[in-house]
Amino acid sequence: MPPMDGRADDAVTIGTLRRVRIDVAPRDAVSAEVAVAIAGVFSYEIGRNKPGGGLGNLDAALGGAITRLRADGIFRAERGEVLTLSAPARPIHAATVLAIGLGNPAAWTPAVMRQAVATAARETIRLDAESAAFAPSLLDSGLHPDGLAGTPEAMLAGLFDALPDDRHAARPGTLSRWLFCVGAARFEAVAEVFRDSFDRLAVC
Repeated sequence: MPPMDGRADDAVTIGTLRRVRIDVAPRDAVSAEVAVAIAGVFSYEIGRNKPGGGLGNLDAALGGAITRLRADGIFRAERGEVLTLSAPARPIHAATVLAIGLGNPAAWTPAVMRQAVATAARETIRLDAESAAFAPSLLDSGLHPDGLAGTPEAMLAGLFDALPDDRHAARPGTLSRWLFCVGAARFEAVAEVFRDSFDRLAVC
């Protein structure tokens, strides 16, 4: 098994902030080789009965646990709600899976994603994990690509919100790598948007 260091051969590093290297890769929460795999989950899907793409793959790998718990009202996927699943079986590489509620997809804005990433990062830090991957699952849930402008910057801002400034702490944080999962389509262009967004936010 490759080391769970949050980086795969197809990952592109876009920057480092507060000792955390931030990568982007055409992967999902199933294939990402990290300690904590995280997926955004809406309260329902638009125009479909179940999630597709990477989120669909994750749900299938978990035996339908995410959608079943959502249907049963145990995990409603309300904004900021967190579902933690420990020791998932293969093909999932991570030791822990987090599902982060995104609420109503019809009311989604980039600000929702900023909050979701911040919640995910704080939970990852609480778990004392060394690496994590975040899959937004927006297209997987039926949102249209034309309505997703500003998403990379919002996700980075959420991560920036959560990462502690531990330069003067007696013990540095454990988290050292964060991976944003994106689709393979137009990957290079998307990675460049992430890099530009990082450069803007890092100087603020």
